[in-house]
Amino acid sequence: MIQIPEQILLLIEKRLKGRPSGTEMEQLQQWRAESKSHETIYRQLEKIWQESGIILQEPVYDIENAWDKVDIRLEQGKNKGKVRLLSRLAVAACIGGILIIAGWLLFKEAPAMRLVQAAQINTPVTLPDGSQVVLRKGSTLSFPETFTGNERAVSLTGEAWFEVQHDKAHPFRIQTTRAILEVVGTSFTISTTDQQDELAVTSGKVLFTSKADTAKKQLISPNQYSILNAKGFDTKPLNNANFLSWKTGVLQFDDTPIELVAIALSNHYNLVIEPDSALMKLPVTPTITAKFNQQPIDSVLEEIKLLVNISHRKQKDTIILYKQ
Repeated sequence: MIQIPEQILLLIEKRLKGRPSGTEMEQLQQWRAESKSHETIYRQLEKIWQESGIILQEPVYDIENAWDKVDIRLEQGKNKGKVRLLSRLAVAACIGGILIIAGWLLFKEAPAMRLVQAAQINTPVTLPDGSQVVLRKGSTLSFPETFTGNERAVSLTGEAWFEVQHDKAHPFRIQTTRAILEVVGTSFTISTTDQQDELAVTSGKVLFTSKADTAKKQLISPNQYSILNAKGFDTKPLNNANFLSWKTGVLQFDDTPIELVAIALSNHYNLVIEPDSALMKLPVTPTITAKFNQQPIDSVLEEIKLLVNISHRKQKDTIILYKQ
């Protein structure tokens, strides 16, 4: 049974009455895009509103008389049974001042859900269809015990690598805070934070859709990297050899400028690592050519010191790289 937050019910009522603000429309659109069930619920309520005509929009003082009017209108149409029952629920809510739905009677109960949290280490997960996922430490994945219906839907918070089993008849969809990603069979990584979603595709294709505006979408191909934030999409070639280092444990640098090395190390070790201003003002920017495999950060920094004579110091929560 699907529970609808009271705030969403209020937004639906305002939308049907044609009185929402721009911000409220964005909130409602985001809720509708969160799942197929949410969109179906909204469409059904919209249909009820239209079939009931002005009955729902006028002040109602005689409740029984209002029921009779709605019943007469519904009897003139089709699908009287379930639509009529849900309509009576919707009208009752409007009479009370807000749309409140006790349950969604047109749907079977959703299958049991699993929640996997990668609390301390990267965690491998096998989905019901055989698709493979590796959750990065600190990430969370939720999915049904069994995929049913026309899609395979999961929800992600944090970062994960996916290798999705091919099944053209049942698209694979991932929901994040701000996006819906749809694939048929492919491998890719997705990272979601409060600020942005980052997608890197290694094989197949992924349809990257904004929840805030579902008309905004990008089809991301192999070896492409895309960011979705408040400004929209930014898609470019995937030139980062270390985007999967958190999964493989391997960091590879080939004549890589020190500022890019610092970014890769920060992401890999979940630390803040930065070159100081004096280092960045050198006539020739130092570069690193090295491979690090499953090494702790202290070991990596020591090797960098030996390679290019760049030391480090801690400044609060930041590791500063500087030239000796």
